[in-house]
Amino acid sequence: MSAQESTSSSNEIQQSSTRIEDILLERLKNEPKVAKQIGKPVLFAILIIILALGTVIYFISRNPEKFAENPHQEQSKQAVADSSEIYAKRMKLAPILDSLLGVITANPDNYEAHLMLANVYYEDELWEKAKPEYEIFLGKNPDDVDARVDYGLVIAQTSGDFQAAVDEIKKALKKNPEHVNALFNAGIMTIQANLNDKKKGISEALPYFTQALAAAKKQHNDKMADQIEKIMNAVEEMKDSPAE
Repeated sequence: MSAQESTSSSNEIQQSSTRIEDILLERLKNEPKVAKQIGKPVLFAILIIILALGTVIYFISRNPEKFAENPHQEQSKQAVADSSEIYAKRMKLAPILDSLLGVITANPDNYEAHLMLANVYYEDELWEKAKPEYEIFLGKNPDDVDARVDYGLVIAQTSGDFQAAVDEIKKALKKNPEHVNALFNAGIMTIQANLNDKKKGISEALPYFTQALAAAKKQHNDKMADQIEKIMNAVEEMKDSPAE
C-alpha cells in the first residue's frame, strides 16, 4: 500500500470515528429522563414475591412428599452418592438462601421469609438451622399444619426424640385430621419411638397408616396411596414376625 493510500485510509477511519461519536452524543441528548427509583418498601415487596415464586416453583418441581428418615439406618453404600446429591441441592438453593437472609436482615419480623428460609434449610438438610426458623414462624402462626409437620420432622433429625416429633404432628392433626403426610409420618415415627417395644409401636402406628391411606384415596393421591400400602404391608410382616 502506498503512503498516499495509507493516509487516505487513516482519514476515512478518523472521519468514521467522528461520525460514530456524533451519533452517540446525539442519542444521549435525546435519551429520556431516568425514571425515579423504586422506594425500599416497594422493592422489598417485589423481592419477597420473586422469592416466593422461586421457592414455590422449586418445591413443586421436587418430590412433594416429605418423610422422616431413621438417622440410625445403615447408609454406608449410599454415602458418596448422598453427599453429592446434597451438595448439588445446596448449590441450587444457594441464591434463594442468600436472598432470604438479606430480606430477614432488613426486616426480622417478616415471618413468611422465616418460613421460606426454614424450608430451604430443610431441603439442604441443615436441620439445626431450620429448627429456630420454624419456631419463629410457628410462634406467630401456630395453626400452620405444613410448618408444624416439618418442624416435627426437624425435631426427630436434630434430637432423635421421635416421641416429641409425634407430639408436634398430633398438634397439626388437630387442625387437619386428614393431612396425609402428617398421618403417614406420625405412623413412621411412632414405630421409631417404640423400637424397644415393637408390638406397641406397630399397634399405635397402624391406625395412622390406615387413616393416611383413606385420606390419600379420598384426595385421589394414587402415588401416595401406593406408598402407604407398601409400608402397611411391611408393617404387617413385622407384626407377624417372631419377636427379637
